[in-house]
Amino acid sequence: MPHVSYIANGFCMNGQEPGEMYGFCELRFWNPTPRPTSVRMTVYYEDRPPVELPPYEIGPEADPLLVFPHHYPDQFEDCGPWGMKLVSDTMLMADHILCARRLGPPANVQYRGGVGDTLTKARLSRLWYFSDGIRIIQDVADPSFPFHEFEWYHVLNPGKRDAHVTMRCVLGEGNYRDFEHTVGAERVLMFDNYEMSTTQTIAYGIRFISDQPVIVESERIIYGLHGLDEWGANIHCQRPGLPAPLEWNEDGLAP
Repeated sequence: MPHVSYIANGFCMNGQEPGEMYGFCELRFWNPTPRPTSVRMTVYYEDRPPVELPPYEIGPEADPLLVFPHHYPDQFEDCGPWGMKLVSDTMLMADHILCARRLGPPANVQYRGGVGDTLTKARLSRLWYFSDGIRIIQDVADPSFPFHEFEWYHVLNPGKRDAHVTMRCVLGEGNYRDFEHTVGAERVLMFDNYEMSTTQTIAYGIRFISDQPVIVESERIIYGLHGLDEWGANIHCQRPGLPAPLEWNEDGLAP
């Protein structure tokens, strides 16, 4: 029986100027079995049809590393956001490392880098939960934390129909804000909450509700007190989401 997993938060772009985005990805495989396996990778983009890569052979108990866009440059060079479906003949672990940032002034190398590390997701769902959504804007004159923060979100829709996705930011006491997105069939969508909140600093839980099965991933981004142009913006941490079904489920939100 084939084993299937997914990546939603791929990004490859060779930004050059301040304010542009830069990123590449590493994909570490681990075949823990005593048998060789073959993995078939389908790449999904934001603005073009998906592409199936040639089968990649992995030996028994081997742990090869792929780096994009170095490997398969025709598919990944400056492609921007991407997602992936991985299908292997045997059980296979895949660790995805996203190295991405928004570029700051070239002469300022503070926090240059930005790395998010996560295992591939094992299943699609129409309902995803994130416990710790936030956008932090600090007072420059008297900061309690000497940075600002916001978040990136990535939604992969590998299906044949467009996915209509509601990002519900739950503020507590019955209050919430909804943000609507459409992710095309066999496409990936990347967006952030940099301009989403109406207040300076607000924390919330997030419920992503989709009419099609999707994968949702997220990273928190950190940047300087004097704005994005001070030294750019970098990945601060990975933010894992939890897909339904859970032990409980709300009426009308069944996956």
